[in-house]
Amino acid sequence: MEKAKVQELVTKNSERIVCTTKRGGSAVWNSFVCIELDGNFVDFVKCIKCNTVLKWKSRDGTSGLRSHVEFCNAAKLSSNRRIIDLPGVSSTVAKPTLPSSVKSEVADVLVHMCATDIRFVQIWELYYR
Repeated sequence: MEKAKVQELVTKNSERIVCTTKRGGSAVWNSFVCIELDGNFVDFVKCIKCNTVLKWKSRDGTSGLRSHVEFCNAAKLSSNRRIIDLPGVSSTVAKPTLPSSVKSEVADVLVHMCATDIRFVQIWELYYR
């Protein structure tokens, strides 16, 4: 069965799904349960914290599960953070602007460069000797 279908059944709390705790040596199993579908174990586990279904086989080890736990905890921490508006502090960053005379001069130099075979060195020497 595909992961998306198992995730859908887990999300809907289907009677076809039974979650059982895994007895393993790794502490990562405190965050996961194994999934049984229609009475048979499938190659998926469910994160207890976020209900995400992950594909897992015993030969895979627990490093992928550990990575998910770290991600899951980081996502929880970042969702608890709030942005606070401070009076007198602007949340927008001012963008530096060039004077129109500089923009015009750069445009003229570029046009001249394109007109003379795109030889930038010659134009640079022409204007800035």
